[in-house]
Amino acid sequence: MDTKSSARVGEILPRVLELLGLDNRFEEVKLMRGWAEVVGPVIAQRSRPRMLRDGILFIEVENSVWMQELWFHQKQIIDRIKKEYPKVEVKGIRLEIERENG
Repeated sequence: MDTKSSARVGEILPRVLELLGLDNRFEEVKLMRGWAEVVGPVIAQRSRPRMLRDGILFIEVENSVWMQELWFHQKQIIDRIKKEYPKVEVKGIRLEIERENG
C-alpha cells in the first residue's frame, strides 16, 4: 500500500465525517471503545458506557458499590472525557445497575 495514499485518507476522513455531520458521533464511538483509558482498567471491568443522550452519559455498573464509587468520581470522569474527547459533550452522568440477562 502506498503510504502517500494512506496519509491522504487519514487527512481526508475527518473532513468527510465533519461534512456529513458524523464527526461528533465518531468521537462518541471512540469514547465508548476507549472507556478503559478514561476510567482505568479496574473501573472499566465493572462498568460500561451504554449511550449518550442530550449530554447525559448513561453508564451501567456492576452493583451498588461501584455505583457509589463512580458517583463519587463523576466530576473527574467528565473532566477526563472533555480533555480526551473535546467534541463529545457530556454534561452529566447517569448510573444504572447492570441488568442481568435471563
